[in-house]
Amino acid sequence: MQSAPHRAPRIEVPGTFNFRDVGGYTTGDGGAVATGRLYRADGLGRLGEPGVRMLRDLGITSVIDLREELEVTNIPDALEGLGARYTHLPLLGNRYFPLDTSIPDRIVLDPPSLPSLYAAIIDTAGTRFVDVITEVSRVEDDAAVFHCSAGKDRTGLTAAFLLTLLGVDRDTVLTDYALTEEYLGEEFRQALRAHFTSAGISTVSTMATDAKPEWLADVLDRLDRDHGGVEGYLWEHGLEDGTVDRLRSSLLVPATSRTR
Repeated sequence: MQSAPHRAPRIEVPGTFNFRDVGGYTTGDGGAVATGRLYRADGLGRLGEPGVRMLRDLGITSVIDLREELEVTNIPDALEGLGARYTHLPLLGNRYFPLDTSIPDRIVLDPPSLPSLYAAIIDTAGTRFVDVITEVSRVEDDAAVFHCSAGKDRTGLTAAFLLTLLGVDRDTVLTDYALTEEYLGEEFRQALRAHFTSAGISTVSTMATDAKPEWLADVLDRLDRDHGGVEGYLWEHGLEDGTVDRLRSSLLVPATSRTR
């Protein structure tokens, strides 16, 4: 009897709302993405000692923060005692939530919508996606977590890119992206709204919980059409030789290992 497809559960790390393992999915060659190596999350500013202890128990030694400078300034990651390397790689280049809102190249969505945000990310964040993918590929033995504020859009696109590079099929990538919305209850929604408001980002709260698979499908279709796929898009923006191989070597479990 065929087993049910993997569904990444929410990991209840204290102080977080959307913490999940990226691993567990099968790949096209019968292998799998390793579990316990790479995590995705929302903001880590309210971990407290119990949350830090749980991240330490998960073996996390690298934290990659995709948020903008305003978000980081208002709610910095609370990592004291974790002993992890912290890397700030704002996916939108501090142009979406800048400290100085008068900057001439600020990204303003008109109309404000998640498809518009995703289009802006693809248009402007190619080199920063490369930076994030490269940073993830350097985590060889322990575990890493990448995150934004809700763990949904910037984090969701990054997770989709990574899973695609690792050989996970398109339908599974879309399903993983949509899990965020499925897991949201009203208590979760209220917590997210409070989280954004305290970060000074009240305008995002109306877009904070939706994750329609067709939005991600449109992004991936655009990359296929205009750039030859995710990997082609990254190559165009400076991905170095060996990065994807290193990523796959670090995060994949071969089919032969799974059947033993």
